[in-house]
Amino acid sequence: MNRERIRALFGYLKGYRHLLLISLFIMLSELIFAFISPLFFSVTIDSVLDTKPLDTAPDFIAWLVAAVGGVENIRRNLWIVAVAIVTLQIIRGALTFSRSYSTNKASEGTIKKLRDRLYSHVQNLPFKYHVSAQTGDLLQRATNDLDTIRRFIAGSMLELVRTVMLFVVGIFVMSRIHVPLTFLSLLFSPAIVFTSLYFFRKIQKMFTEVEEADSKVFTLVQENLTGARVVRAFGRQKFELNKFNEGNEELRNEIIKLNNLFSYLWGSLDFISGAQIVIVAVFGIIFTVNGSLTLGQYTAFMSYVHMFIWPLRGFGRVLSDFGRTLIAVSRVQEILNEKEEDFYEGLEPDISGDIVFENVCFSYDDKKVLDNLNMIVKGGQTVAILGGTGSGKSTLIQLLQRLYDIQSGSIKISGVDINDINKKYLRDRIGIVLQEPFLYSRTILENIAIKTDKPDIERVQEASRIASVHDDIERFELGYNTVVGERGVTLSGGQKQRVAIARALVSESDILIFDDSLSAVDTKTDASIREALKSRRQGTTTFIISHRITTLMEADRIFVLKDGRVVEQGTHEELMDIGGIYRKTYEIQSSQVV
Repeated sequence: MNRERIRALFGYLKGYRHLLLISLFIMLSELIFAFISPLFFSVTIDSVLDTKPLDTAPDFIAWLVAAVGGVENIRRNLWIVAVAIVTLQIIRGALTFSRSYSTNKASEGTIKKLRDRLYSHVQNLPFKYHVSAQTGDLLQRATNDLDTIRRFIAGSMLELVRTVMLFVVGIFVMSRIHVPLTFLSLLFSPAIVFTSLYFFRKIQKMFTEVEEADSKVFTLVQENLTGARVVRAFGRQKFELNKFNEGNEELRNEIIKLNNLFSYLWGSLDFISGAQIVIVAVFGIIFTVNGSLTLGQYTAFMSYVHMFIWPLRGFGRVLSDFGRTLIAVSRVQEILNEKEEDFYEGLEPDISGDIVFENVCFSYDDKKVLDNLNMIVKGGQTVAILGGTGSGKSTLIQLLQRLYDIQSGSIKISGVDINDINKKYLRDRIGIVLQEPFLYSRTILENIAIKTDKPDIERVQEASRIASVHDDIERFELGYNTVVGERGVTLSGGQKQRVAIARALVSESDILIFDDSLSAVDTKTDASIREALKSRRQGTTTFIISHRITTLMEADRIFVLKDGRVVEQGTHEELMDIGGIYRKTYEIQSSQVV
């Protein structure tokens, strides 16, 4: 499992690996200068401030001393030592800046590309996935998890390599100074590594639980903010607060468990690392007193011990970051591994002809919704669909758009099986208005002309007049440039539905679908819209789903659904003569009219 996650992580870096290689090369240069600095101090203490010969100094140090006039010249001009040290620090600073620049460019570029890829992938996932997925969870994966990956690439990834290189190079350099003390320096190193690996497994499991709890809180917040109107309308603030507190309490407990685990990890590593440094310091003093180690060498040696012990101690932090990153990668990959819809394969036939539903069956999991449904809709006809809740009305429309694929039977448009038609083409040729229309937090003009970047204001106004919303829009101070609130909350329910109707009408569609989309308007406006639609939809096959008989009665053909089947069909007059479900519904609604 971890191997697959690591492979996916390195796959994200495609296109930016050269920048990380540059950063790695710069880091190597940094390490070289980091190891040179203590040698300068060692030579200064032993040979400049004291009188010990340069025999123990590396050859390149002896060459540099000779190049500036020898030890005696340096004693007379101590500023040379200061200039050398400052120069080293400037070079190290420049290298650190260059490495950070390259690494950050690689990490930000990688995450931008991954974020684009993830967003594009989510857009192309089938409708079925979005029905079952939690929006808050998707948001958390597209933000927090991606940020976790970004931070690892920007920092911990190269830090892991740096720790290993410091350890290896440190052992080599220290062994050149004093072999017994080098052995003592490595005494507790295996304990540090094994402790880090032990806690790595535990922390990785805890990170999974924390991410799941965090995702729940994210979802609770998203649902509460999205449903703010419902929460306040029903006085559910206290209930929502209690629900959030429960989720937040669970997240808090998981984070406390994780932090406790980190406390044990850092406490253990600090103790081991501290004990290691104390042992080296004590024995280093003993060796110095005995004369097997000079004061300058002791100073340099202690610098090297700190240089690789504390990064080795940080190995635990890097591993924990690595574990968290692998969890984030797995959560991102869960989305990326979902199969996208194939939008662009298939035929692009004329779909203005007859629509034939033949023995169509469909189930949601084990719940059958459509059961051998048969319907014939003539091209250009206006058909109405009536049925109780769960009778399959909306499912029928979703199958027509290929939001779901039928499980048996067939749907043919102009004689072509719907499964052979290009999905994007099909959906572009279908205009739909839902019962609960979604409006973006943009201008009314942009919402109506959603399919084009350059809206034709005249066509938009014409569609708005047909939808009986033009006068309402004109009464706004900014007219069509009025920005509606998020999800259209600044508009009334009827205004939102009529704006959605205008959006469906503004584009030339072969099929129009009104899925109970006139429920929020009064009967007078309903009649006005239907009258305006008569001339507009000539030649357009129109489906009208509604519970309101007055909305359906003028249709060319009316289908009554029950338990996923067509149980009645005909014109208004024919269905009234039958005396079935349609007539009973009509009589009930008529008796309620005052």
